[in-house]
Amino acid sequence: MATRLQNLKKFAVLAIATIAISLSVSAQTWYIYGVYTWSAPHPVGSFYEYHHQGEAVNIGGLEYNTIYIQNPSTGNQLDGAFRNDGNQVYYCKWNGSSYDDEVLLYDYDLEEGDFFHDDDEHAMQVTEVTTIIDNDGVSRKKISFSFIGLPDATEFWVEGIGSSRGFMNVGMYEPAHDSDGEMYHMLCYHVEDDVIYVNPEYNECDVDNIDESTAGNNVSIYPNPAKDVIKILNDNNLNITNVEILDLTGRTVLSTEKTSDINISELPEGQYFVKIYGETTLVKKLFIAK
Repeated sequence: MATRLQNLKKFAVLAIATIAISLSVSAQTWYIYGVYTWSAPHPVGSFYEYHHQGEAVNIGGLEYNTIYIQNPSTGNQLDGAFRNDGNQVYYCKWNGSSYDDEVLLYDYDLEEGDFFHDDDEHAMQVTEVTTIIDNDGVSRKKISFSFIGLPDATEFWVEGIGSSRGFMNVGMYEPAHDSDGEMYHMLCYHVEDDVIYVNPEYNECDVDNIDESTAGNNVSIYPNPAKDVIKILNDNNLNITNVEILDLTGRTVLSTEKTSDINISELPEGQYFVKIYGETTLVKKLFIAK
């Protein structure tokens, strides 16, 4: 009997450990759009890349998750590692040979009027705290910031996801037009194959693989703006399994397996996301005008 209990305990511990491991290794990915202005006569360019979670690593006795950056020109590169401690997120930058000392990357306990990195030349101040609903129906805190001394620069964080600049780009305020600089804008956030959040300022998430970032360019919605009926134009003949229409809060308002003659007449006018499932998951913007 004692042996059986010991075996059951061992099985329970193993099951719990397996569950914990399966949760900890869920692949998180942040898709990024970047723009740059460099050197005289200030050429302008743009690029896509993604930041994705890698293996766990121990730094100073604490466990972190590594973060990699991948884009077509640089390939896959280690950028650093992060860890969560309650509502705070800490980050260690990889300098090419070792990890730098950790810094506070996010503090999701901030409230309206609070400062973040108030000793910085352009400290961030919280202007508003609201709530959004992600694509899985989860409520998340949204913290909006302005920059001290930079009246036109803004940023927002979504709890558990990160900055509108991308997970590692906190405080990346917009450079002046005539200065060298690089800007990042988060397009969307994935966990495994699920699109959890799409940045409403860009409303796109069709870069599921950087090497195939044009896959979504040949999938579109017609007509757009629309009134009563839409169809999905699929020039690449992607295998589309189903289509969802979401409102701006991330709530699914229509779900169908059809790709043509999709009746939207019951939906109020306004802006929506169309989530297209198949070989890859695409999110497109739809305007309904009555």
